[in-house]
Amino acid sequence: MKIALNALFVGFILVAPLLSDAQSQAPLVVNYAAINANMLNLWVGKESGHFAEEGLDVRILHVRGGSLGVQLLVSGQTPIGLVGATAIANAYLQGSKDLVMIGGVTNVMAYVLASKPEIQAASQIKGKTLAVSRFGSTADFVAEYALRQLGLQKNDVTMVQIGTEGDRMAAMQRGDIQLSVFTPTFLPALKKTGMRVLLDLEERKIPYLLAGYATSRSFLGRDRQSTVKFMRGIIKSIKRIKTDRPFAEKVLAQYVKSDDKELLRLALDQQVRILPDLPYAPEEGMKTILEDLGRTLPEARRLQPATLIDSTVVRDAAK
Repeated sequence: MKIALNALFVGFILVAPLLSDAQSQAPLVVNYAAINANMLNLWVGKESGHFAEEGLDVRILHVRGGSLGVQLLVSGQTPIGLVGATAIANAYLQGSKDLVMIGGVTNVMAYVLASKPEIQAASQIKGKTLAVSRFGSTADFVAEYALRQLGLQKNDVTMVQIGTEGDRMAAMQRGDIQLSVFTPTFLPALKKTGMRVLLDLEERKIPYLLAGYATSRSFLGRDRQSTVKFMRGIIKSIKRIKTDRPFAEKVLAQYVKSDDKELLRLALDQQVRILPDLPYAPEEGMKTILEDLGRTLPEARRLQPATLIDSTVVRDAAK
């Protein structure tokens, strides 16, 4: 796996273009774990030039699933990642105690549990196959959480790993799986293909650090200045999303590779609704994660949410 990750990283660096106004700046590589609207703030930061304004040469790298993104953070191959805090908490509990969340951009459980149309009630889920991106990822956590909301357990279904949300939707259409979890970006596509939304978790307003920025305390110690500049670029990006919808929609369409106006409109509406002006990582959102992990990992129950969060980076960036 390490060889494969190294090959992926080196290949990316070789093909990534340099920003002309940041030639002397060492690249800051940021990984992100999904192709959905929760990543828009990073994409807009890149495409708008806000990172370059801060003197940064930011390269963005898509990986399949938050747990893989965390591996890159642990190895130091990418110093910053846009990941779910669930993956960071899992890594911390498994010994990677250098990792820390420095920002939160999606602080509610903005996911739906969707199924093939023939499944019309929770009682029909038992024995079916449910796909997540990777075991230990945010999608994995959300899927188990959703099952419990319906009075079911993880062992009531067969769990499998199938990459991105687009991959999982294609698998549902083929009939390879019957269930999966999706972010709201995929709601129009789910409806068009006849899939059924069994549970909309965003409607329940559950505090949850779904997507945010993580790094290592080691990197913060080595290059805090770049980290603060990066988060300042994200603050600018969030403001751009909320004040320049045509530009934000253009960037969203570019990265999700869609010209579906309804999809783009609904996804952008959702981002404007949930993005915080200042992307602090909320302790309540981390508390939800630790309480849930504590059902099987006693150490999680003893952890204070603040242990996994450093709010000073956003604080300094906001100055």
